[in-house]
Amino acid sequence: MSKKLPWLIINGSALAHPFVGQGAYTLRLVQALQRRVPEEFAIVVPHGNMVPSQVRHTAVLELPRFTGLKHDLTQEILTNNRMTRFVCRNFPEAVFHSPGPIASRYRPHRAVVTLHDCIYRSFPNYLGRFLIRRIYMRATERFATKASLVLTDSVFSKDQLVHKVGIDADRVEVLYPWVSNEFLTPMPDEEISALRTRLGLPERFWLYLGGYDYRKNIEFLLEAYAKAASARSLPPLVLAGAIPASHSRVTCDVLGTLKRLQLSETQIRLPGLIPVDELPALYRSASLLIYPSLMEGFGLPPAEAMAVGTAVLASNASSIPEVVQKTECLFDPADEESLVEKLLAAAKDETMFSASLSPAFTESYGIDRYLQLIRKVA
Repeated sequence: MSKKLPWLIINGSALAHPFVGQGAYTLRLVQALQRRVPEEFAIVVPHGNMVPSQVRHTAVLELPRFTGLKHDLTQEILTNNRMTRFVCRNFPEAVFHSPGPIASRYRPHRAVVTLHDCIYRSFPNYLGRFLIRRIYMRATERFATKASLVLTDSVFSKDQLVHKVGIDADRVEVLYPWVSNEFLTPMPDEEISALRTRLGLPERFWLYLGGYDYRKNIEFLLEAYAKAASARSLPPLVLAGAIPASHSRVTCDVLGTLKRLQLSETQIRLPGLIPVDELPALYRSASLLIYPSLMEGFGLPPAEAMAVGTAVLASNASSIPEVVQKTECLFDPADEESLVEKLLAAAKDETMFSASLSPAFTESYGIDRYLQLIRKVA
């Protein structure tokens, strides 16, 4: 392959936020490509976007400067159009891959789009109050229906994209997100103990990690925990991450539920945001991860927990059984008694809910499949 004209161009807009959602997905993909085909791809980013230090030795193409707009969505629409036009003009034969939804009047000849899910079609609150957001999401769907290839995170998401969005099934391929290598690398016990000490966590605790938007079902988790705790003593439950200060149309009512259930600070720990580089130690510190989400395109926290050897309880909804493939580890996220029964069993011995990580969720497997699919487009 020519070093001067890479055959694969990655939309790097999301790298401005490399530790959450689409940004984290893009960063994992770029790092894997760096290890596998470092000379064959480039990243295109809007002018002025910060690029994480992990990817700065990769070819980065910066779009020409243009006057910024105050409205984020308007800015995104303008950036998408300028980016795709730039690729069409300068790399007409390259594969252009956007690791997230994109809409534009310009469509590169070989376009690949990753649609992680279409959860907003089942939970319309995510579309917001403004019509422009709904129009834009429909535009991203139209762009994807005409792309050469659509990648998605699970069989569940593929089924949703085919039946709810109307994308041809032959154009959609499942590419499971993979767990970062640091979750698969052994860690000294001293690092784990140091994290517990810094956060004030006991030797044994249960963990929730994964955000607090309303489909995450945290009120259900707290109700089940309170009911199980009334029957026997339970380890503390740690709710990691930024807890919403107030209840809104798109967030869980965490603080209100804690107050209503009268759960004590000894029972529920709120350590706040955990730096991303400390997550492997946090998972290893926990005796059990509990993941009650109602709908996921994939569900990375259970995979990360299994990667470090932490026991898992997860809902049996949407894509999650594809990730947690041991039936004993699953519960019905609409049946409180289903989770209470599992919590009481875990209080005796969490190890009965230990499960193995599928090789399909590792980088070596994932990047092989990614390159196989992308080269077919090329």
